[in-house]
Amino acid sequence: MAALITRLTAQEVAAAVAELPAMPSSITEVISACDDQDMTVGQLSQVVLRDQNLTANILKLANSSFYGHARRVTTVTEAVVMLGFSAIKSLAISSHTARLLSGGLPGYGLQQGELWRHSISVAFTARRLAVEVKLAPVEEAFIAGLLHDIGKTILSSYMENAFDEVTRIAQERRMPFHEVEAELLGFDHAELGAQVAAAWSFPPELEEAIRFHHSPSGATLKPALAHCVHLADAACMMLGVGLGADGLMYGMDPLSLEVLDISPERLMQLMDDVGPLISSDPFGAG
Repeated sequence: MAALITRLTAQEVAAAVAELPAMPSSITEVISACDDQDMTVGQLSQVVLRDQNLTANILKLANSSFYGHARRVTTVTEAVVMLGFSAIKSLAISSHTARLLSGGLPGYGLQQGELWRHSISVAFTARRLAVEVKLAPVEEAFIAGLLHDIGKTILSSYMENAFDEVTRIAQERRMPFHEVEAELLGFDHAELGAQVAAAWSFPPELEEAIRFHHSPSGATLKPALAHCVHLADAACMMLGVGLGADGLMYGMDPLSLEVLDISPERLMQLMDDVGPLISSDPFGAG
């Protein structure tokens, strides 16, 4: 086992995080505009319009069943008014990460597009859960759900040569894949994902939710957010959305249902609400 994969040093981890593609200027401009307290709807709309792909995705989402708008939204200004600045920021981040998450990851048994489908499914499910339990801001749950597995994009190349061995260990010892990952590397993809969030200057609560999405009871800053992402991840795994090798022995922490006061039946009902949006893939990356 040790011959197949070596533990990474802190320097190697930092270098791997730094190698992730930077966000395009058009996306960073939208994110900055959304955070600007003096920004008007008209001004934000003009910033969004500079990115054609983002414009198309926002209009597509604004007209999706997920938001259930009574009439067709035809302009970015209408979409900004309807969705709000926070949602526009989430979609801008999604537009960038779609490119990062859409490739195949042999180290995790994921074909092209599977990680993206899982990530966007968890994002929308986490957001829907946040709405249900009144966990604000709900877009924080969306972003945490979207990025929860981004560490896999970095670790896949390290895990690929050991894939068969890791899978065997997970099955024989009945261990979750991420625990075997941590045993081999010294940390798991969740920890690396949290480091990515920190490098991108996301709030500590969001960083924490990514770090503890497999073990939400470890979260202390905003435990409900970590439990929300965990439940969304587990629910999508149960439905087979982007299962991959990481779905082996994946367990749902029953405490998450208790913390969020959600019954298993209600969780499945919420998944039904998100289903049409997941199948439509509003970003077309998968």
